[in-house]
Amino acid sequence: MELTTFLLFTVMGLYFLAFVLFVMEFVSTERKHFRWANRFVEVGFLAHTLLIFAQTFSVSRTVPSTFHFPVTTLGEASGFFAWSLAFVYLILLRRRKSETFGLVLAPVLVLFLIPAFFPYRANPNLQKHFHDGYFLLHILSAFFGYASFALSFIASALYLTLDRALKRKVPFTSYHKFPSLEGLERFIFRTILWGLLLLGFAIVSGALWTKSAFNTFILREPKSIASLLTWGAYLVIIYFHELRQAKGKRIVLVSLGAFVLVLFTFLGTSMFQTGLHVGAW
Repeated sequence: MELTTFLLFTVMGLYFLAFVLFVMEFVSTERKHFRWANRFVEVGFLAHTLLIFAQTFSVSRTVPSTFHFPVTTLGEASGFFAWSLAFVYLILLRRRKSETFGLVLAPVLVLFLIPAFFPYRANPNLQKHFHDGYFLLHILSAFFGYASFALSFIASALYLTLDRALKRKVPFTSYHKFPSLEGLERFIFRTILWGLLLLGFAIVSGALWTKSAFNTFILREPKSIASLLTWGAYLVIIYFHELRQAKGKRIVLVSLGAFVLVLFTFLGTSMFQTGLHVGAW
C-alpha cells in the first residue's frame, strides 16, 4: 500500500471515530466523550497535514523539475478542501470553536475525503503555474476562504434547525449540549468575516499572478467573475449585520442563501469547460 493511500485511510478513520464519539456523547447523560472526540479531530488534522505533504512531494520527487500541489484533480481538490475546513476551524477559529459543532463537522470532513479515493482527470494547465508564489498564495487563500464560508453555512443550518425546534417546543434532552443561538450567530459572522478577508486576499493575489503571467489583472473566465460576485454578496451581508445591526433569523437566512454563490464559484463554473479550473475546482 502506498504511503498516501495509507494516510488517507488513517485520516478518514480518525475523523469517523471522532464522529462516533460525538454521537455517543449526545446519546449519553455524561460528558466524557467530547474531549476524546475533539482530540481525534485534532490528530486527524495532523495526519491530514502529513497526507498533503506526502501528496505534494511524492509527485515532485518522481518528476524533479515539477512542483506538484494536490489540487489538480477533483479528488485532490476535495481532500484539500476537507483539510482547509479543519484548518480554519481548529486554527483560525480556535477561540470560537464549539465542542458540539464537531458533531456536524466530522461527517462533513469524511464526505469530502471520499472523492480522494477515486482517480480523476488532472488539469494540466495548473501544473505549470505552481512555481509562481502568487499562484500558490491565490490557491491557499481561496480554499481557506471557501472553507470559512462553508463553516458559516453549516453553522447557519444548525442555527435554523435549533431555532425551529425551540419555537415548536420539540422534546429533546440534549439542547444544553448545543451552543446558544446567540453564540452560533457570532460564530456564523466571524467565519463570514474570515471568508471575506481570505477570499479578498485570493482575488488580489490572483490579480497579481495573472498580471505577471498573462499581462492582465483579471482572467475573463466564469470563476473570476463569480468570485467577485461572491465576495461582494458577503460584503453586503457583513455591512448589514455589523453596521445596520441586522440580527437574528432573517440575516442568518440571507447568509445561508449566499452559500449558493460559493457552490457555483467553487464547482459550478467548471461546467463551462473553459479556463484554468476545468477538471479540478
